[in-house]
Amino acid sequence: MEISFLTWNLALMTRSAQAPQHWEMYNTEAYVADTVIKHSADVVLLQELPGLVPYVPTHSMVGPNPKTHSGNLAILVKHELMTDEPRWATVGSFASTVTLGDLTIANVHLEPGRGADSTRLSQIRQIIEQRPSEGLLIAGDTNTRVSETEAIGELGLKTQRPPRPTWNSKVNKFNQTGAEFSAYFSRWFVSSNLDVTKPWVGDKHDLDVSGKKFFVSDHFACGATVSAAS
Repeated sequence: MEISFLTWNLALMTRSAQAPQHWEMYNTEAYVADTVIKHSADVVLLQELPGLVPYVPTHSMVGPNPKTHSGNLAILVKHELMTDEPRWATVGSFASTVTLGDLTIANVHLEPGRGADSTRLSQIRQIIEQRPSEGLLIAGDTNTRVSETEAIGELGLKTQRPPRPTWNSKVNKFNQTGAEFSAYFSRWFVSSNLDVTKPWVGDKHDLDVSGKKFFVSDHFACGATVSAAS
């Protein structure tokens, strides 16, 4: 099975500091739907939702949308992959999963903070232990730092990172305050029997409204395709 996925932390769907004042939450919702359709993602993993789950006409929501340390999670799956009722579960308050065939996809919003690496590692271990299939994709706002990937790899996961930072406050002025830095908070990890190809990061300005260029979240959307290892 080959599955394309898109993951996006939507910052509670609040307005960017760079957006015009008439930009509203429903505008963000429409932009999210357009982005999902543009990338034709089979599975969509959303974090930091304000209770509202964006409506995407090509997709259905699977399972609940649990509340994490900041906002809610949601998993959307293309209608054509819903022929058999997918299995779903939650892991603590930091992950929700959907299993399609022999692939389990975990949507995560792991513990934030520089000093929380051991907590994040424990959360990833719980997901691994509770997965119902051999194939596992963990994706979402992992809040992990580059220095943590070795320990995550020791859990049996491949730790390929996206081709470019998925957080870059030097480019994305979503917030008016805070230090400028780049990171790979949004990313993915897969079990050893899987490969990830065609990775992408949505870090280019494509919104220009009333002469203002901006992003709809402080995180960039990103994604790739996952399939059985060759």
